[in-house]
Amino acid sequence: MKKYFLFFIFIILLMLTTLFSSDFVIVRDMIGREVKVPLNVERIITTYKPATQFVFALNEQDKLVGVDDGSSREKLFSYIYPEIKNLTPVGSKREGVNIETIASLHPDVVILFPHNEAELTASKLEQLGIASFVINPESLEQIRETNILLGKVLGLEEKARIVDEQFENILNILQRTKNLPNNQKKVIYFANSELLDTVGEGLLQNDMIELAGGINPAAMNKKGFVKISPEQLIVWNPDMVVTSQLYRGNIDDLLNDPKYRYVNAFKNKEVYRFPSELEPWDFPSPSSYLGMLWLAINAHPDLFTDIDYEQIVNDFYYTLYGISYNELLNKANN
Repeated sequence: MKKYFLFFIFIILLMLTTLFSSDFVIVRDMIGREVKVPLNVERIITTYKPATQFVFALNEQDKLVGVDDGSSREKLFSYIYPEIKNLTPVGSKREGVNIETIASLHPDVVILFPHNEAELTASKLEQLGIASFVINPESLEQIRETNILLGKVLGLEEKARIVDEQFENILNILQRTKNLPNNQKKVIYFANSELLDTVGEGLLQNDMIELAGGINPAAMNKKGFVKISPEQLIVWNPDMVVTSQLYRGNIDDLLNDPKYRYVNAFKNKEVYRFPSELEPWDFPSPSSYLGMLWLAINAHPDLFTDIDYEQIVNDFYYTLYGISYNELLNKANN
């Protein structure tokens, strides 16, 4: 009996030794793949802007050795980490990534976007001995999931938890609008880069409208991106129109368009562009939570008279990026 007991203890010790001496962790990415990632990640490559932003939110930007073609031109990134302009571009979501360039940078991990060939790209990288995983922050919940996943991959679970608290704080504030009865909600129309390009069910902007105490008329029968006619916008008669931060037109010109003079939002001058001079707050990114709070406050100002919005924004940025929003604006304007 003593012999079996000693053998059992030996097996347990062997398992513990193996566990604690492992030089990798296994994570499940957001398309369900199990990925073996080095325990100490020192060299990171991102292949699209949201991925870069999540790395910045965990203050790991100095470990980036390559980024997608667009990230080095982003204002937010360059104000926080000017060295980003010197990083090697590895491709783009639209044009695809360059496997040879990625391999030449010897990354510990590559963060991929969820395109149709993501698994094929990951497989090619795996054959080269490079770990990669896919993130998909396309909804408010997936934004939180992405942050937690990255925290685990990069060994920064405590920082990821602190970032998640910022999301939770905003969701708690939005309890004031989330469950408003329909007769107290506002009909809110969202315009993409063009006024008549909008979004239906299943996209982030629709979730933002609903939690901000709004009804998205385009979501009643449609999913995804939706094109409408001027007549349809007039029939919907929204109380409020919000455009993407990347809307191509001028808001004052829009307000003076005689075609829409009888639409409530235009009559009452309730036509806005999503704010932030540093980055779009209406895109899938950590800052979309700030965009959602901004929307709720503009739609239902009476419910938020006790809220110091500017302080919340500054705290949010300081927690994620180590610098307040106002300080970043000062950098941008100097």
